[in-house]
Amino acid sequence: MKNRVVLSLYTNSRGAVIGDLYVGEARALATTHPATIAAAIFVMAESTIVFKSKKREAEVSFPIETEELLELTSLLDNQDQGHFMSGFATFSRVDFLHPSSFDDQADIHLRMAVHHLDEQFVRIAPLSPAPKGFKKELRNRNKYIYFPWE
Repeated sequence: MKNRVVLSLYTNSRGAVIGDLYVGEARALATTHPATIAAAIFVMAESTIVFKSKKREAEVSFPIETEELLELTSLLDNQDQGHFMSGFATFSRVDFLHPSSFDDQADIHLRMAVHHLDEQFVRIAPLSPAPKGFKKELRNRNKYIYFPWE
């Protein structure tokens, strides 16, 4: 039986919304950036996820379909969560392996997700070696990663 992928949100002590991603009972990734969460689900090659809130949970497609946005909105607690989920829904539509020519951030989110996810969850990996400067970019962006801790 395949483990389900569950996304929930919580707020840190400074008021930032954190996307918290689980695969089954295992915590996979927690970050403030919805694109990195979307990239993580992309590299897991998932076609559905469960969004879990204090109100209830709902299974939605990945990428998020327009028709599902109203249901997702009904599960949110506040506008900050709405902002996070709006970004997540938008980024869920990105092909992180073959992004649009104007998208200069998709590759870094893909590499961040692959770097931080346990290798057992990774089904899709970057097609080329990491670009020069990736380690520096990783250090800069790690301050937005809440799990796993490095």
